[in-house]
Amino acid sequence: MDFEKIKAAAQAYQADMTRFLRDMISHPSESCEEREVVHCIKAEMEKLGYDKVEIDGLGNVIGWMGDGDKIIAIDSHIDTVGVGNIDNWTHDPYQGYEDDQVMVAEKLDVHGGLSEDALRGTTFQSVRSGDPPLS
Repeated sequence: MDFEKIKAAAQAYQADMTRFLRDMISHPSESCEEREVVHCIKAEMEKLGYDKVEIDGLGNVIGWMGDGDKIIAIDSHIDTVGVGNIDNWTHDPYQGYEDDQVMVAEKLDVHGGLSEDALRGTTFQSVRSGDPPLS
């Protein structure tokens, strides 16, 4: 396995990961109120070319990509803590701001890793197929 190709493909998705993270953080997703972000994640996985994406009866987003003897499962929760009094924020926590990274305390709970996880399958698919990353 050529790890340099995987690294290069992953770096090519950096703008996509940032955009997806900003999309996710724009939706409040406190516990039991994740519906909007669930549909945001599902739409992104469909855009990325997952073979099948569904929302189960508990509100989990499940995506499948590829086939073979080995199955890799990536699991993440998507609920976050509330923002409290929004007037106490110097930046809109549902928009965030960027310098070298997206800086949003409310959504850094897990959404940063989830944006990478969703693109991980596409990264491996592009390396395996030799196709350039999606944009």
